[in-house]
Amino acid sequence: MELNNLSAGKTNNATSGSTFPGFRSYLSETRRIGHFLTQGDWPTVWNRSRGLAINIWNFQVKRNQVHVECPCCGWQGPAFLYMSTWRSIEAQSKCPRCQSRSRHRGLTLLLPDVLGDKPAGPGLVFAPEPSMMNLLERLITESVMTTDLNKPDVHFPGEDIQRLSFEDGRFAFLMCNHVLEHIPDDNQALRECARILMPEGLAVFTIPGDFDKYDTWYFDKPDSTGHMRHYGMDVVEKMIGAGFSTVTPIDMSKDRPPRYYIRLRDMAFICRK
Repeated sequence: MELNNLSAGKTNNATSGSTFPGFRSYLSETRRIGHFLTQGDWPTVWNRSRGLAINIWNFQVKRNQVHVECPCCGWQGPAFLYMSTWRSIEAQSKCPRCQSRSRHRGLTLLLPDVLGDKPAGPGLVFAPEPSMMNLLERLITESVMTTDLNKPDVHFPGEDIQRLSFEDGRFAFLMCNHVLEHIPDDNQALRECARILMPEGLAVFTIPGDFDKYDTWYFDKPDSTGHMRHYGMDVVEKMIGAGFSTVTPIDMSKDRPPRYYIRLRDMAFICRK
């Protein structure tokens, strides 16, 4: 995925504990834009240039203002980082301190309510992200384990979500954030998740999509971000068909303060077996 990659830089004392991108980050992004310019990739040049300009404005000109807050790490500042792809700019996207995105901020606020009674058993997180792990370790009674097909620094490296090696009913809790859209056979992946979940267990899925629509949009080939589909609300039927007894879609932006910038209709699907 081609995104603006502005890293944390200076600390601004005016906003307690806030971390801003530094000059090197801006210079690095300028060089990346130059690379796309030499390739004649004008949509990417345009979007990344706009994103860079907005970030410089927010974090240099407006640096002493406080308009946003990250519930994952407590950071406060003028804005979240704007992220760019060849298609679009994602406004108010990434926390410059903990790298959380909208879905992480939404889950940080949602999960304590969903997991009010701590699952009595171990949890498994697919493609773990640092902004979520500390929270999960506080919310899960037993150990929280991790797995990833490509990354070695997890408890169970090399696991293919379409063909998991775990025995039936191994885990009380599963989390799968923005993974299914990359999987060739997402129906099989969902069946495997249901299989390894304990009876009465809980699984949380987040996926990109247009959830004002019913039908999932399937791509002829993976797009530039590796996505194979853009989900609609028919994903609920997929999850029920895979073996989950109930599926509750939750709009994580609903009734949340604007300062957290959780994207409208950023959905979490809470599945029980």
